[in-house]
Order: sequence, then structure tokens, then C-alpha cells
Amino acid sequence: MADATTASPSTTFIAFIFDWALYFIQMLSHLLNGYFTAFFVFTGIILNLLSVSIFLRKERAGTPAIQYYLVTLTLWQTALLANAFLLYSFPNLWWGHLVSQGTYVYLYPYVYTFANTTHTGSVWIVLTLTIDRYLALCQPLKHRAIGKKRRVRRLMIVVSAMAVMFSIPRFFEVHVILICDEDQLSCVATIDRTELFDNRLYWTIYHVILAMVFVTLLPCLILFALTLRITIALRSAIAKRKSLCAPNSDIDTRCKSIKSSRYNSSRKDHKSNIMLVLVIAKFLVSDILPTVIDVLEHVVGQSAFMRSPLASLFVDISNFLIVLNCSSNFWVFFVWGKRFRRSCRKCIKSTLIGACIYDMAQWNNDSEVSLCAPSSFTTGNATKVYGSTERSFRYKRNMELIVSRTDETSVSRT
Repeated sequence: MADATTASPSTTFIAFIFDWALYFIQMLSHLLNGYFTAFFVFTGIILNLLSVSIFLRKERAGTPAIQYYLVTLTLWQTALLANAFLLYSFPNLWWGHLVSQGTYVYLYPYVYTFANTTHTGSVWIVLTLTIDRYLALCQPLKHRAIGKKRRVRRLMIVVSAMAVMFSIPRFFEVHVILICDEDQLSCVATIDRTELFDNRLYWTIYHVILAMVFVTLLPCLILFALTLRITIALRSAIAKRKSLCAPNSDIDTRCKSIKSSRYNSSRKDHKSNIMLVLVIAKFLVSDILPTVIDVLEHVVGQSAFMRSPLASLFVDISNFLIVLNCSSNFWVFFVWGKRFRRSCRKCIKSTLIGACIYDMAQWNNDSEVSLCAPSSFTTGNATKVYGSTERSFRYKRNMELIVSRTDETSVSRT
């Protein structure tokens, strides 16, 4: 009896800690699946649709083939955000937890299938984009042969169709059944697994072998290797460009020839490559944890994995990282894409509210410039500070030289 009484306080304390940890995990899962996911889903869908509209506007003027990758990837990720909201966020916001019974579960077979389809499509589009950048930077001759717009457009259609076909078996893994009481008076719809899901041969071939080879483990390793190789190629390109023009050789005529339209175009291509590498690296970081969780689930076993609260929290974190990745590409495009920022400004100005906000901002800027505006005798550096273009600066400088030479000629004649 003495041992039992002495052991009871420690047992109570351990049970209290366990209950508190379980409550914390449930609260964190509710926040991730509910409010945080809903916020990034809605903001991500709006920004992704804005990005697609900007890309399509730029396409009319004739744009590089890389935008077919970006438009297709953005559309897949927008669909993934919508499915994440229907599958995780809305049930947590409405009922406070994920539901397995009721009228809402009739959507689960379709949402579950399309959620896996969008994830597979996003992985494959990013993989083809990474291969395209690798060929463009490391093997440019091959990239010229296969990097044409028409071929890239066909490739995006084929990859998207293959992603849909690969995810069709997911639809037959779950179904809705009716559970009725003993009197058969009231029945409730319940989501349940089918016999196909419990088939060990199907699970081994489709979920273990094919999923790890085509969706999770092998694509993640290929993305990591190619991203590392692309990063090394970009660093060597930066070093080579710096060696062509030393920092203190602005007076040298050779460096002036380098600072031509060809140099500016290569610099723009370099920035666009950095932007695409950031998109790939961001996707790779967000996809590492789901890959690790998928491998652990196969190693530990599905039943033991699903019973662990900590494993469920890791699944929720991995789903949230995917949502965060799908909703943040706009900011990468906006920060690193000068043409994208210009097109975004035009798109915002095309709306009534955006035009009003832009005019107010321009009015404030104009008032500030009018107070501090330079005179006609300011130097070229001051002109650049106040926002005139390089072409207008050269024009003004040439005009000043012509005027000064004319004055000297008239003075010498007199």
C-alpha cells in the first residue's frame, strides 16, 4: 500500500503532462488546419489569379517559353489551395474538427482525389521546370532544341494529363456508406475505406513503390541535385561577369561596350534564373517534410502511424507548409521580376480602386519632388536620383554638350 501511495503523485503528474501535451497538439492542429490555412488559402488564390492574369497579358506581347511553366504551376497550386480549404480548413472552422460523418463527407472522395492530383501535378511541373533550367544553364545547345514555346506548351498538357491519370486510383480508395440504427429509421453518411485501400498488393505497388518513385522520394532527390547544380552554375556566371568588368574600370572603353543592351539582357536573364531557382528551392523545402513523413509511415506501419498524435501534428505541419508554398510564389515574382512588377502596376491601375490609390501615391510623390526638384543645371547623378531614365539622361547630356560647343564656337568667332 505504501508503494501505491508514493507512486500515485508521480503517475498523476505524468498523466497531467500527457493530457496537456495532447491538448496543445490538438489546439495547434486546429489553428494550422483552420485559421492559418484559411488565411493563406484566400490570399494565395487571389495573388495566384493575379499572377496568371499578368502572365497571360505578357504573353500577348510575345514572352519566353518559361512562362508556360509558371502559368501551369500557378494553376495547379491554386487548385491545391482550394482542395486544402475544402478538405482541412472548412471542417475545422465550421465544426471545430475534421468530420467523418454527415452530408459533407459526400465531397471527400472527389476532394481527396483532386488534392492528390494537384500535388502530383505541382511536383511534376516543378521537376520539368528544374530540368529546363538545368539544360538552359548547363547544356544550352540541347535547351535550344527542346525549349521552344510550342514544345513547352505540349509538354505542360502532357504532364498535366499524366498527373490526372496517375491519381485516378485514389478515387476508388474511399467511399461513402450509410450507417443506420437498429430500426432503420435514421441513417448517417460516413466516409470509409474500400477494399482496394486495404489490399496489401495494391498498397505496396501504388502507395510505396510508385508514389516514392514518381511523387515523393525520387523527385525530391532529383530536385535537390539539380538545384544544387543550377546554383553552382549561377555562382560561376556571377564570377565570370564580375571578371569581365572590374569595379574601378568605368573609364575603360571596353567596359562601356560591355554595358550595352546585350549585357543588360544577360543581367535580366540572370535575375529571372535566380527567381526560378528560388521558386524551386521553396518548393523543395516545403516538400521535404511530407516526403520524410511518407517514408516513416511506410517504415512504422499505417495503423501505428495514424494512432500517434505527434505523427498527426507532423502531417498537419507538412500540409500547412505545402499551402504556404503554394500561396507565396507571387512575392518571389514581385521581388525578383522587374517586368512582373511593371505589369502588376499596370494591372492594378486598370481597376478603379487601384487607379485611385496609385494617383494618391503619385500625388504625394509629385508634391515631394516639386519641393526638391533639381534645376536645369543639375548634374547627371542628381537627375538619376529623381527617376529619369538612362535614355533621357543621355539625351540631356548630349544637348548640354552641343550647347556648350556652340557657345565656344561663337566665342572663338567673335
